Amino acid sequence: MKQASRQPLTVTASLWAASGQSALESARVLVISGSATSTSVLKNLVLPGTGHFTILDHQTVSRADAGNNFFLDALKSVDKNRAAQAVRLLLELNDSVKGLADTRTLDTVLDTDTAWLISFSIVIAHNLDNALLERLSSFLWDDPSRPPLVVVRSAGFLAEFFIQFHEHTSKYAFPIVVPD
Repeated sequence: MKQASRQPLTVTASLWAASGQSALESARVLVISGSATSTSVLKNLVLPGTGHFTILDHQTVSRADAGNNFFLDALKSVDKNRAAQAVRLLLELNDSVKGLADTRTLDTVLDTDTAWLISFSIVIAHNLDNALLERLSSFLWDDPSRPPLVVVRSAGFLAEFFIQFHEHTSKYAFPIVVPD
């Protein structure tokens, strides 16, 4: 009896249309902070294939960081740059994604390199100091062509999210649907 050849079955499924996947693949995401929360957010963007991400974080890995962040190499990461350590492990999740670590402070970027900041599709900030968050928020809000800002504040299992974006821009379109 002749056996049928077995071909691998490829199944692809996504929660969004091809246009959504295309938008994700062309996205440039800036995440400010290499914290456990930030890397978890990035994981959920890297797995489905975001085009590029950058972590902006000048801090070094503490022992506390090493104990609560899956995207650090435990105690081997202590005293190394937090962004660089997290990027390395996040990139292992998806070969098609590009990622970089930037070890500057947000203050430095806002003072000297705002063109770099607005080169991103979206900016996600985690647990920023209020004065620095206000400065970033004002800068991004001043011009509708600048990227939207997602602010995440968390402590343990408690978190809150804020989204700042201009509703009517040609570059970014985020329709909001409210059920009746």
